[in-house]
Amino acid sequence: MRYCPNCSQPLTTKFDGGRDRLACPDPSCGFIHFGNFSIGAAAVVMRENRALLIQRGQNPGRGSWQIPGGYVEHDEPILEAVEREVLEEANVVAKARDVIAFRHSIGGSIGGPSTNLYVVFRLDYIDGEPSYDNDEVIGAGFYSIDEMAQMEGVQGLSRWAIDKAMRAAGLKGLHPENGQTSMPARPGWQLFGLHHGDPDLI
Repeated sequence: MRYCPNCSQPLTTKFDGGRDRLACPDPSCGFIHFGNFSIGAAAVVMRENRALLIQRGQNPGRGSWQIPGGYVEHDEPILEAVEREVLEEANVVAKARDVIAFRHSIGGSIGGPSTNLYVVFRLDYIDGEPSYDNDEVIGAGFYSIDEMAQMEGVQGLSRWAIDKAMRAAGLKGLHPENGQTSMPARPGWQLFGLHHGDPDLI
């Protein structure tokens, strides 16, 4: 980034928040570049002790198998995003239950130039048989752990997420706060937290 996205002036640097950052020199503009960030949402959907996997049809990673997932749009609630990804990539309807894990990847690593937070949800299978578009996705199905062990190219992060979901079968993860909570509702916010059983402590 060389120019201010707000007023097009050449960027300089400014010490802000304990480090030098790219910034617009015009004080009336005030733009400061805090970096590039993205959020991903991934889905572990289990049916009869088998996990839903899709096979990537595009690079990077064409031919590899992974749990459904993708980027969350800037104006999209994350719960809607993860359910949408499952439907788009595998034609399966599933309902988000809770958050069981997340991965933080700092920009510049193998994941690309953007720092990314990848949130793994556990979803309840509702309906649908896996199918795919033969473009973005070239395979889809429910597979057992033993079947995955015989498959080539099963993504390590996806195996890790499935293992977390299976080990947490009797546990509760971070649930969306849909009921009584100590935090007043705010437009555009979605809270996730551990539930204690007593609604007054949510």
